[in-house]
Amino acid sequence: MNNLLYIFEEVCDIITEKGLDHFEREEDEDKFIWNFAKNGSSLHVNTVSQSRYVLYATEKDYNLIHKRAEDRGLGISLKESKKDMVELLVSQYEEVASKAIMFFRNGNKGLLQNPDEKKLPHVIYFFTNENLEFVLDCLSENELYSEKVRQEKEYSQKLKASEELKALADAQTKLMKSQKYGRSRISATTAGIKMKTMTAAAYSVTNATAFTKISGAGIKVASNALTDEEIKSVIPEGCHVSHKKYGEGIVKTVLEGKIDVLFEDSVEKVFAAQVCINNGLLTII
Repeated sequence: MNNLLYIFEEVCDIITEKGLDHFEREEDEDKFIWNFAKNGSSLHVNTVSQSRYVLYATEKDYNLIHKRAEDRGLGISLKESKKDMVELLVSQYEEVASKAIMFFRNGNKGLLQNPDEKKLPHVIYFFTNENLEFVLDCLSENELYSEKVRQEKEYSQKLKASEELKALADAQTKLMKSQKYGRSRISATTAGIKMKTMTAAAYSVTNATAFTKISGAGIKVASNALTDEEIKSVIPEGCHVSHKKYGEGIVKTVLEGKIDVLFEDSVEKVFAAQVCINNGLLTII
């Protein structure tokens, strides 16, 4: 029988037209193999000496091609377990250029093992150029589906990141508004509240003086380390303070000799309490 199947170069042109990728493996010595991906299916097109195409298929490709072939009444599943019998069946279909597509699940394990395709256990035989087009269309369908899934996953990740950024921006906006509202309340306080603030400020100055001493050169020198309660008596938690560099803020916590202040625009700074009190870095407003 004359060999009417495409040669390897013609098959390569068809695969390229369908937009399927070619993965070249350095260890490949057989020049009649098209690898669709690093661990993807591979098509063997040695039609110069054989009248068949052979696809070593991944699970995903095998299942789709098998389903599509069954729907068209082309699929034949091999149940034989002996290598000679399998080869005989394949050659019989090959001799008549059958339109059938033969599926041998796990055919590459043991009986028909191809050492170059150890990770691709399933084998598909077909004998016409029409079925070559059919198989390539199935592979393209799987490729398009994989790309769609990849794009949906990428979009989902971007959407999640966008939502997280929006939530962060909303939280920052609420924080800024609450700080602005707090400052407005202080500005609109009654004379009695203002007097209380002034008294607290005066009290702070008195306590700060009590915790420092003046050296002969006139430089403030820290005395014994202040306790958190002593620091709070000078700069209470929750009070509004001002800093020459960072502007206005709120004292969040006083802990272990440190003062944590949240300034405008969500800038958070931690100061050594002793240094702040000695040098007047923070002013209660």
